[in-house]
Amino acid sequence: MIELPYDKTNPESIEAYAKQLIGRTFYDVLGDVASDDRVHEELADYYNNPRGKGSLGNLLEEHFFQYKPNSDSAPDFAEAKVELKVTPYEVKANGKVSAGERLVISMIPNNEPIDEDFNQSHLLTKLGLILLILYHRDKTLPRTEFPINYVKLFSILSIYCAEDLEIIKDDYRKIVAKIKAGKAHELSEGDTQYLGACTKGASAAKSLQPQFYGETLAKRRAFSLKQSYMTYVINHYIMGDVATYDAIFSAKDLANSDFENLILERLKAFKGQDVEALCQQFGLDFKANKAIASNLITRLLGVRTDNAAEFEKAGIVVKTIKIHQDGKPRESMSFPAMKIKEFIQETFEESEVYRYFSQTRFLFVVFRQQEDGRFHLAGAKFWTMNIVELESEGKKEWLLYQQAFRDGVLLTPTTNSRGQIEVKNSLPGMRDTRIFHLRPHASKSAYLIDGVRYGNGSDTDMDELPNGDFMTKQSFWLNKSYVYDIVKEVGLE
Repeated sequence: MIELPYDKTNPESIEAYAKQLIGRTFYDVLGDVASDDRVHEELADYYNNPRGKGSLGNLLEEHFFQYKPNSDSAPDFAEAKVELKVTPYEVKANGKVSAGERLVISMIPNNEPIDEDFNQSHLLTKLGLILLILYHRDKTLPRTEFPINYVKLFSILSIYCAEDLEIIKDDYRKIVAKIKAGKAHELSEGDTQYLGACTKGASAAKSLQPQFYGETLAKRRAFSLKQSYMTYVINHYIMGDVATYDAIFSAKDLANSDFENLILERLKAFKGQDVEALCQQFGLDFKANKAIASNLITRLLGVRTDNAAEFEKAGIVVKTIKIHQDGKPRESMSFPAMKIKEFIQETFEESEVYRYFSQTRFLFVVFRQQEDGRFHLAGAKFWTMNIVELESEGKKEWLLYQQAFRDGVLLTPTTNSRGQIEVKNSLPGMRDTRIFHLRPHASKSAYLIDGVRYGNGSDTDMDELPNGDFMTKQSFWLNKSYVYDIVKEVGLE
């Protein structure tokens, strides 16, 4: 029997041994076990292949911790009840650190009953104590040259995570309720706050399997800590960064009520009040910028800063919607800008649009215009796009725009009634779709057509087309009629 360099029954011993990885690369680890340079390079080539079966987690399991990777449902270090998770973080251009991906914890059973009680669930045995090993994913380097910079035991049962645990319990209840109702095929990561039900499988079609409680085939899914929550964990719990925003609720609050109901009830206290007056009450400049409305929401929730810890962890997106006196919104709702040349190469299931709308939970806050022209707070609603709708009609509309770019977008300079030159394009418009459409995502227009510049924007306002021309940056927008259907009842109850 191999004598391990750590006590496999002791979490602290395992962590202490793992800390020897800090400052080293995966390539260094392979060098410790390779018999010669040729074997070292062969091992590196194997783990550098992103399509291969050798993950970086497997590398550390076999070549550092000295046990064979397996699919056992028990924690990796069973005697110590410690789960090993090797996961990336990335550093953005602005210096901010974010999780590289969600953290997959355990598969959701599809052929047997699911544990109803979170406290008795298999999931909790995996979440109870995790050895997190974080490496910096620098996409300019081969995978084995990524540096390992952080090693830390993390437990969701810690007193520091008391509020988080209550929300995770509530997320678990929501996922289980949908599964037991025979609606596993309708699960979406956007249904929940911190704990998600992410898809697992080589492809959407191949992962479809019968569900235990229902008749419709459903994708294989796993419980995971969402990427937004892992970003918080890495910055706050692992790197020791102190949060600069407040929590809305205490653990005691969350233990006695649903998180979303608490939010809606707190906002309801201000229903019918004039928005401009509320801004004055909370010391905000009503005319300052477009973000003022969302900043006001955090103040109404009792948070003194411009974000709330729960929103940050859950990746909740606050969107404000103005309903005018005619009962309709004037504007569609914009989302992050796209890169056209990347967009035309995507598959829908791996696209930014699919990721965004399948994983994001929105808080829509509605302001209704009164007879005097002023806007009053009408109410709020949490919303996630229905996954079936996204994968059917949403996909159809997405493909419509992708094909338009692949076929070639026609850009036509024209002179308007004021004698100004405008550039029209041949992309489908809002009238051609029900859910979303493409339109400019820049305050100024900018084009480069056959070497000729048009518009008053700069280079940063443009995006390159496959033929080498440039057009104003584009993004997907939710159609205003679609948004109206979501919120039309808010404030009329």
